[in-house]
Amino acid sequence: MDTLFVMNPQNSFFSNEGRIYMGDKAEVLRVRLIDLFSRFNKEIIFFREVHATEDKFFTTDKTHSVANTPDSFIHKDFKKFGQTTIIKTRYNAFFGTVLEDILLKRNLNHIGIVGVETHTSVLFTAEELRNRGYEVTVIEPCVMSRDDYLHSSAITLMRHSLGVRITNE
Repeated sequence: MDTLFVMNPQNSFFSNEGRIYMGDKAEVLRVRLIDLFSRFNKEIIFFREVHATEDKFFTTDKTHSVANTPDSFIHKDFKKFGQTTIIKTRYNAFFGTVLEDILLKRNLNHIGIVGVETHTSVLFTAEELRNRGYEVTVIEPCVMSRDDYLHSSAITLMRHSLGVRITNE
């Protein structure tokens, strides 16, 4: 992998004061991510999901990751690992961001993805990367969703429909 994308490593999901804190799942994932980050010797790019209160796209989840609230900031345990942070306003990390320019300028071709939520940010970013011809690997123990069924469905779609490599490391 040329780089590692980390979807939504923020207080909303990982802080026990977060609006949609994932509980035990967050604690397990936090340990796994820190271990992975500590061993990964290439660039790690964080993607913060930030919702504007008036954004009609997030009608069902508009209570979390609201702009300029502690919920939308990178969790303190992860901050030291990210070399680049991109703010995204949609599940697809390309939408309205400079991601394409970064990938082209740095000649990044094989992207690893970890983080939350598997069925939204991970899935839609992996799909767009594949549409643009990138090789994508998702490290399954390092992705999670609040909903286990949707997590499993996203893994299946990425593996069988998108040609994403699903690995245990």
